[in-house]
Amino acid sequence: MSMVNMDVLRYAFAPRRDHKGMSTPSYAARWFLPLCIALIGGWAWGPTQGNIVMWSSLTVMIATPVLSLGWHLIGLLSARFEPLYILDKAEIAHKARQERRPIIES
Repeated sequence: MSMVNMDVLRYAFAPRRDHKGMSTPSYAARWFLPLCIALIGGWAWGPTQGNIVMWSSLTVMIATPVLSLGWHLIGLLSARFEPLYILDKAEIAHKARQERRPIIES
């Protein structure tokens, strides 16, 4: 696998940290929701013959397990990558917060 492909995979699947250093979902997990809803919603329009109530019900019913399975698989893949910060400013804020934290000795 080339370095460009690895960089794209790392960008998409690396877990993200916020300004407090807490883990947040990867970009792939964030992109998966609208993609899944759009694809399933597009498919569900035909079988429901345009009935908006049935369409929304079928979309939610099918999307729920698909999202759960997809997010689980994305999480397994994301575990292979080192976490990255959401923004450069978040990394700066987290490191500044760590420097201000008093050192507790036992």
